[in-house]
Amino acid sequence: MMVKRALVVDDSKSARFALKRMLKTLKLEVDTVESAADAISYLQDHLPDVIFMDHMMPGMDGFEAVKRIKDNPQTAIIPIMMYTSKGGDVYLSQARALGAVGIIRKTIAPVELQSSLQELGIIDEIPHETTLEVDAASESLTRSNETHLNETSAGEVKTAEGQKENTIDFYIKDLHRLIDDQTIELHRSMWLGIESASNEIFNRLNSDFEEKLEKLQAESQENKAAEFSLFNGRKLWLVFGFSLLLIVSVAFNIVLISDSDTPKTALVDDVIKQPLASEAKPLPGEIKRVSKNSNNFVEVQNNKKLQQKFIQWASEKIIEYPYDEVALNDKRLPNIEELIKKAVEARFKGRIILQTHAGNFCLNIDQMGNYKLADNKLSIVNCEFIGNYIQPNDESTSHQSLSFVNFLSDSDHLNQQGIAIEVQSMTRRIELSQYPERIPQTTADKWNQAAQLNNRITVMLEPDSVDL
Repeated sequence: MMVKRALVVDDSKSARFALKRMLKTLKLEVDTVESAADAISYLQDHLPDVIFMDHMMPGMDGFEAVKRIKDNPQTAIIPIMMYTSKGGDVYLSQARALGAVGIIRKTIAPVELQSSLQELGIIDEIPHETTLEVDAASESLTRSNETHLNETSAGEVKTAEGQKENTIDFYIKDLHRLIDDQTIELHRSMWLGIESASNEIFNRLNSDFEEKLEKLQAESQENKAAEFSLFNGRKLWLVFGFSLLLIVSVAFNIVLISDSDTPKTALVDDVIKQPLASEAKPLPGEIKRVSKNSNNFVEVQNNKKLQQKFIQWASEKIIEYPYDEVALNDKRLPNIEELIKKAVEARFKGRIILQTHAGNFCLNIDQMGNYKLADNKLSIVNCEFIGNYIQPNDESTSHQSLSFVNFLSDSDHLNQQGIAIEVQSMTRRIELSQYPERIPQTTADKWNQAAQLNNRITVMLEPDSVDL
């Protein structure tokens, strides 16, 4: 008879060990992997008779792995059982819609596991094996005693009964040994289940602690930045006031020195000899030079006003985008083109930095295996996934589509006008809008409203000129 093989996919070492041990007792060969990606690679070279798939794993989750396995004609016929702590009719219907045949919980008993595998036809009914074996000598002795019992006297019957009592004692001792073995096995299964549950609770608490720690660090950095900005503002005002006083003092001293060095009589003679200001006529060259300087001054002032107006408009510019799209794609091009047009019109020179921010949404998986916003009334603790599956990390490349990257590469002509465009992805540890508390009373609607306020693009400008 050919030995059946099972594949266990779980990121928990203790959960893999517990299930593997139970499957071994059911006469199955067992292979284990710690991620869905490893399972896909394994199936390229192996075809197990059954797969046990965990749901929540780093990277690709269990539902996505089931969908990929069922989409592959070579692996589509392999029965898959979801091996998870989740449950309920809704979850079962989602798993079956993707192709899983059922669910077994991580606290399953060996008897239930055996029953599930028998229903799938993976194993046959395994008869209960007993260790109650009597050696040939004892059995022969019993038979001879029974024969002798019919032929001997009453005294000899008593002897045979004594020997039979010894055989019964042997059976009782062996039964005790069997009960002890089963008790030890039951204790081990209980401890493995407790260890698996405790690991899940620890991981969840550790994740919540890290999120709160990161939030506290981000708030601390923001407070320090605000204090530093206020200190710099005060320092600039002090420097400006001191400089103004110094200039006034120098000018006053120059006037005093000039007055002391010039004789009063000479001043009177010069005034008498000079014509009145109203009678003095400037030369034609001087008129042109004054007019040109005046026009340049007016033009510079107008340019400053235009740039200041553009900077204020751009700094208040906010571009929102939906949860199921990357920040910068074709749909955001009109906003970026408008930004560039206004920069050119204002004769702005410097860097235009597009800052992308990603929100962490409360999502559930529909029957087709796609992520969708959770129902508004659902408690946040029941979300199947909290994050941003389209933009899983804070790398700027994951926040841009290929067409947008091509658009930026074709905008080199702006460099000739002194404009450079850059993309800067901001860490989601710094929140534009604070998320509500992760408690059962918080609904998915309230959480996703905060996530959408964090799912946006802001603009930061770094002009070349510092005197705008």
